[in-house]
Amino acid sequence: MGARVDRLKRAAHVARVARPSKLFRALREIGVVGDRPATREGAREFRHALEELGTTYIKLGQLLSSRSDLLPDVYIEELGRLVDEVPPVPFEQILAVVRKDLDPDLFAGIDPEPLATASIAQIHRAQLANGRPVAVKVRIPGVIERVERDLDLIRATARSLDRRSEAAQLLQVEALADELEVHLRAELDFEEEAHNAELIAASVRETSNLVVPQIMRPYVTERVLVLELLEGEKVTANHGLPPERARELARDLFRSYVRQVTVEGVYHADPHRGNVLLTPDGRLALLDFGLLGRLDDGTRRTLSLLLLAIAQNRAEDVADLLLGLSLTTLDSDEPSFVHDIRRKLPRYHWRPLKEIRAGEALADLQRISLRYGIRLPPSFALVAKTLSQADSIARVLDPELDPIALLEEDSLQVMLEEAERHVEPQPLLSYAYTQLDAVSRLPRRIATVVDRLESGTLKIGVVPTGLEGAEDMLRSVANRVGAALIVVGLLVSSALMARVNHAVAIAGFACAFVLGFYMVWKIIRTPGEL
Repeated sequence: MGARVDRLKRAAHVARVARPSKLFRALREIGVVGDRPATREGAREFRHALEELGTTYIKLGQLLSSRSDLLPDVYIEELGRLVDEVPPVPFEQILAVVRKDLDPDLFAGIDPEPLATASIAQIHRAQLANGRPVAVKVRIPGVIERVERDLDLIRATARSLDRRSEAAQLLQVEALADELEVHLRAELDFEEEAHNAELIAASVRETSNLVVPQIMRPYVTERVLVLELLEGEKVTANHGLPPERARELARDLFRSYVRQVTVEGVYHADPHRGNVLLTPDGRLALLDFGLLGRLDDGTRRTLSLLLLAIAQNRAEDVADLLLGLSLTTLDSDEPSFVHDIRRKLPRYHWRPLKEIRAGEALADLQRISLRYGIRLPPSFALVAKTLSQADSIARVLDPELDPIALLEEDSLQVMLEEAERHVEPQPLLSYAYTQLDAVSRLPRRIATVVDRLESGTLKIGVVPTGLEGAEDMLRSVANRVGAALIVVGLLVSSALMARVNHAVAIAGFACAFVLGFYMVWKIIRTPGEL
């Protein structure tokens, strides 16, 4: 009962925040309910509303900021400014969590003043008993309960919108709600974050200019994470590095993220400026691994080929690879899609990074796909956002860096590593076994088909698709014919009853008139429907 009351109170609070000048206005401007042009004011109020609603809604906004195919540019830009800052939790509460999860004698001391605060976790400087300085990341008490309550509300809202709005179905609001839940649950579990950090550390180990804080095993629990303390500052235009050093860092950073996506299939999916610090010794430190992108092997290969095709200005290959990644229907306009790709792709060549908006190429591909009814997987949007953030930091370090040219430079190495991966004994034997197994069953299947042809027992099933319009038309015709028969029946029966009972006859004529008038009005207003 208490949980239900809490949910009702939270729903009422969300409704108060979502007054027409905020969330409801934004829903109209992005096309979920109604259709209004997007405005800077509406986007700003939408961002403020999400920040006011807290953890879950801030994460929702951050997730939406990667969907340039779904939201107008002004909303993408504004959501990129979302701030997840809250007043610090009293140190006594943080210390109680640490003492419950870890050995109380582990630390020589913990600084009561937090290094950083957010709605999910708080980070404090500390010193181990052996004198080593560390950072202690502690999950805010009670955040799990708040997130679960908000997720229930968001799922219910998404289901309702998906049932009532075609625009919501196109925007895949239910899929977005599921994706939000996956991301949030990953960020709330620090054991998973520790594992993620170690994966990325292994990925960048050969790049001396990038560093990932070491996880202090075994001092890791679901609520507490102890890791190496790395000092540093956000990357700004006043970084003070020599130009050659800055160019080297920019190239290594961008190349590392491209490699994570195209070769490893596991990538740090949130490299914004707060999570990439410039250390005193002139390296770049990658922080915060609550959100890690993962790609299946087929998607990883397709994305690597796609980036290469973009770099080499091969529009036909770009279109084919995108169609292979996407969900298409009979309504998808593939010829127009290919034509638009041919028209827009060349604009990204022979231009320095300073003249290209971050992530412009991939964002345009997302928008073009949606325009022609081609649905890209959510993984594409997350990769696009990740590479956009990486090249945004590279822009600060080296404004002249051209990421398109850099992709082309690295293409040979990527292809060689992909080929080497395929000829390794274990993957090669596994692939050969699965293919041979299918081939070995082929003669038996052919024999079965031939036997059934000879005996006349072969059955072929055909499932019709794209008949929704015809079904609606037939239903409308049937309804109108049925209504017309009812009107005729009322008129005839009322005329016969006129000799017996005038009141019944008048009532029948009135019903026939009302129903007939309604049919005529409906036909004129919405032809083809009833």
